[in-house]
Amino acid sequence: MQLKTYLPGRLRDTLYLSKIQINNFRLFQHLDLKLNRGLNVLVGENDSGKTTLIDAIRYTLGTKSNDRAYITEEDFHNDASDLKIQLKFSEIDTHAHRFVEHLSHEEYENGQGEKKYRSVLYIQLHAQITGVERRGYPYIKTEVRSGVEGNGLAIEAEIRDFLATTYLKPLRDAEAELSSGRASRLSQILSSSKDICDGMENILNIVAKANEELLADDAALKKSAENIQQKYLHELIFEKDKSRLGAFIDIAGVKQDELAELPEYAKKRHLRALLEGLTLALTDDRRAHGLGYHNLLFMGAELLLLEQEVNNEFPLLLIEEPEAHLHPQLQMKLLQFINAKSKTLKNPDGVQCILTTHSPNIASKADPAEIIMLSEGGAWSLRAGETELKEPDYKFLRKFLDATKANIFFAKGVILVEGDGENILLPEIARLLGRPLENYGVSIIKYDNSGSWKRFVKLFLRHNLDDNPDAWHPSKVCVLRDLDLWPNCAEEKDDDSNPYGFKKPNNRNQSYWRRNCDNEQQRKIDHIGGLNRQNIAVKISDDWTFEYCLAKYGLFDECYEAINGSKYGKENIVDNEDEKATYVLSKVSKTDFAYDLSEIFQKQSDEKVADAIAALREEERSCRNACNAAKKQAESEFAIELKSKLPPYIVEAIEYVTAPIETEEASEGESNAPHA
Repeated sequence: MQLKTYLPGRLRDTLYLSKIQINNFRLFQHLDLKLNRGLNVLVGENDSGKTTLIDAIRYTLGTKSNDRAYITEEDFHNDASDLKIQLKFSEIDTHAHRFVEHLSHEEYENGQGEKKYRSVLYIQLHAQITGVERRGYPYIKTEVRSGVEGNGLAIEAEIRDFLATTYLKPLRDAEAELSSGRASRLSQILSSSKDICDGMENILNIVAKANEELLADDAALKKSAENIQQKYLHELIFEKDKSRLGAFIDIAGVKQDELAELPEYAKKRHLRALLEGLTLALTDDRRAHGLGYHNLLFMGAELLLLEQEVNNEFPLLLIEEPEAHLHPQLQMKLLQFINAKSKTLKNPDGVQCILTTHSPNIASKADPAEIIMLSEGGAWSLRAGETELKEPDYKFLRKFLDATKANIFFAKGVILVEGDGENILLPEIARLLGRPLENYGVSIIKYDNSGSWKRFVKLFLRHNLDDNPDAWHPSKVCVLRDLDLWPNCAEEKDDDSNPYGFKKPNNRNQSYWRRNCDNEQQRKIDHIGGLNRQNIAVKISDDWTFEYCLAKYGLFDECYEAINGSKYGKENIVDNEDEKATYVLSKVSKTDFAYDLSEIFQKQSDEKVADAIAALREEERSCRNACNAAKKQAESEFAIELKSKLPPYIVEAIEYVTAPIETEEASEGESNAPHA
């Protein structure tokens, strides 16, 4: 095979795990996922497949720490008896000599449109339930082979050792990992250090000299050894053995007079024994420290080992939940550090890292293109070309995606809102309607300007897949937008003839006046921007704003009370729905209004419950079950009343990300509240 010649200044290719295919492994019936050459951040709710994806890789390649991992019956998806995990490695030319008998060749087009071939490496783990038992356990036939179809040669131990991953498990005992012991992780890290390898002779000389000083005739260790020999050992063995057996103490078995004659392998063995006795600590006084800093020290040591062995081992790092025991600022600093060490075109000797997280802090600091969202047995990469995000969108998200907005990556459903009022009130309204958002895994995300919502929506839109529902991201995403059409009664008059007006017409706001809008339906279509597809729903208000619609569609009394602190005086407002709503909007202080209105809703619900319990017979009021049933029925009736007063687009949004809310007819005669 002819290998590439790398010219000065050229960015050289470097081996990386580019794709994983899984069939019938745990919750994945079928998964086909491309990976980034550097950092891959797996996000998703509990039981979404993050650990399964990590295990699929480590079961196939093994780990540097030689963790024993076996395929069991529980690893097969549902009733399947056959599972396959296939890993594809790309840009292998610098290491092709290691895999010559296992390489496959795929066709591709270069930048000039010419068809070329390149070498790739496929490794497939194939496991089958045989139906046979061995020593009382089911026998599962497992083999690891190369080839596109997994029908190539078996993968040799030498190749698996080269490709083995560095795996940092969740809730790891970092302090124990950095402690002394036979074949300790610390000794492996230190023995790979160039500084220690270069200084091996000097280290062994120091130890040999220490041996002589510690074991001098008047030394305590020498006397202790003689005491053991004369008073104990020689009392227990035969006379003929006393001349050749004794008790000798040394350090790592190194003697100064023998050191120069030792072969290289023996010196390395002595050095390894010495390193196995070392411990890595955070301070030299060995004071106890928290788990967080020990985890950082451990991860730093593992990254050092990967960098040291980059030419001898495939640098693939698997980390589960690196946020464990770290406060938010350290979480973000850790991710920035890992990103700096990750493989890129400019850093071809970097590490490929696949990490799982539940932390919005970590997700917010990752490049969106590095994130892979997992849910319901599927995985959706956010890398360029797989979503509808363009480079300006990625640039925006890198800058403005904070920890609060990063909740979007973990939610089963999302409501995107543009105002504080919606952000505060919608969770309360949903709860009172019997659809508490937390019960459905729904997050509310506030976007900061009228156009940024499109960028968040495009995270969930799969490129060129509108006609393939099976490929859509399953999360329901609903966007709430204001129609922003102002009624005539909102116009402020110089002669004070309009008591409700607070907007003055000018050249910049002509398009906002309803009187100037020829086609409201087209305005809604323009507001949607062609993004009402796949699992995205864009809901546009029928009038001005969220608060305006609340007042106009049935909640004016409540809105008036929230503004004025009481119901008195509302009869002085002209009996015109637009004028009432305009009055409310002119007086609204967004956050205070929202909090006050939510308290009014809760008070109304509580009063309805109190009336229902008061209406019970005396003996029923002393029965907890009867009171609970009355409470649920009253809450259900209040939910129906509230729904009838809400703007339709609000109800539709809540139902879209949760479940349909019962109508009066559907709940008639029932004593139970709506299902949550």
